[in-house]
Amino acid sequence: MKHRLAATIILIAISALLTQACSRPLPPQESCNFVQNPEMQRVSWQRRLPVKLYIHESVPVEAYDSIDKSIREYNLKLGGGKEVFKIIARGVSGDLNPKRDGYSMLYWFKSWDSTRRSEQARTTIYWTGSEIFEADIRINAANFSYSLGENTNQTQVDFVSLLVHELGHVLGLGHTVTAGSVMNFSLDEGQNRRELDESDLASLKCEY
Repeated sequence: MKHRLAATIILIAISALLTQACSRPLPPQESCNFVQNPEMQRVSWQRRLPVKLYIHESVPVEAYDSIDKSIREYNLKLGGGKEVFKIIARGVSGDLNPKRDGYSMLYWFKSWDSTRRSEQARTTIYWTGSEIFEADIRINAANFSYSLGENTNQTQVDFVSLLVHELGHVLGLGHTVTAGSVMNFSLDEGQNRRELDESDLASLKCEY
């Protein structure tokens, strides 16, 4: 049975209060599978790497190793050993209420919107102009069971595969139907899709 991997990527643009009457419009950019702003420019973290991540106290300690593995995939293959993502703190206390607060946080939800039970996760990105400045990831632990070990359990969703996908959204990538891409819409239970493929790296290198 297939489930939608991330049924909703919430995109929030914070408009800068700048007068543009005399400015020359930028030519539209090729999307490279990135989210684009109204001026058709790709949105990304640009020079703000590494993305600083915080792990909310709702996330079980047992998931930490899978989180590290998913981050390592980006740091090794996209960053060439340099940090694309960096965990600043784990077990961060606070309300289970993702919002624009200056912290890019990973949350683990044991309750979920009953009208969106097929979502395995939801990522919200915030940007101004074409620069992302914050992203929050919600994991749906109400309707899905996750495989947190080295091997993929055939009756559970592989958490490394899911998080590699969500981190792609954090960097600005949208969904794709390209075979083999980690940014595909759906992830089956028992499916292992932990590695960025050539199409993913080609897209990411448009910005990074």
